[in-house]
Amino acid sequence: MPLQASRKNQLMTEFTELYKNLSNSELLKIIAESDKYNPIAVETAKAEIDSRKLSIEELNQAKTEIDKQEEKKKLETKKRKHQEEKIKEGASTLFDTINPIQNGIQTPEKIIRFTTLIFAGIAVYRIFKEFEMFRYMFTDSGAKWDISMVEYFFPLIVLPLAVLLFWTRKKSGWILLSIFLSYSAITTIGLFFMNLGRQPSGIPALESLFPTVSPITYIMTLVFFGGTLWLISKENIRNIYKISKQTMFVTIGLTIAMNLIYMYSIIG
Repeated sequence: MPLQASRKNQLMTEFTELYKNLSNSELLKIIAESDKYNPIAVETAKAEIDSRKLSIEELNQAKTEIDKQEEKKKLETKKRKHQEEKIKEGASTLFDTINPIQNGIQTPEKIIRFTTLIFAGIAVYRIFKEFEMFRYMFTDSGAKWDISMVEYFFPLIVLPLAVLLFWTRKKSGWILLSIFLSYSAITTIGLFFMNLGRQPSGIPALESLFPTVSPITYIMTLVFFGGTLWLISKENIRNIYKISKQTMFVTIGLTIAMNLIYMYSIIG
């Protein structure tokens, strides 16, 4: 018991020193919310209030301050909840906007959204994967630009721009994405034939740089790019981007022709 009494006196002394610096409203709030505080803290707060011998006017003023603080707290809570609701609503709207499989969306819109999602992911992955090369070529004084570097960076630069414009339903977005898909499909065919009869070199260093790729990988890649090109070339998709048949054939035809000429110049 003496030990408990000593501990109580110690706490009261600590609280007394602390509460001398508190305002009247802060002390009254501790008393009003006694269930949230240590009983000794509440007892000390009451003792401190009594020692100040406040007038009725001072007590009312302190209570008014408490009411103002409570009102401010409620407004802040309401504001925070409103902001949280706005964030949730914005996230939900964004998800609904890009979600290609939600009910009630017509097929052309689903194709556009799904295509945008897939190729946005591919664009981000490629940029992340080739970031060091980007940094080297654009910051190192020893980096040399030639036609091979232009060809290397072409899809990395075109794809993000194509995805953005395609998503915003721009005609140029359809054209750029078609160029990328045509270029990728023809490049895949070229790589397929170049690696068709290739045998392992037996040199580990070369194999790590130029690993042997299974033909099925090229076939699946070709189906992916070719299939996507076929999808966005359907009339109901082209109508959204105001792409005529002539524009479609010229875009795809010129891309294929130029790519074949470039590949022939390398092989020949």
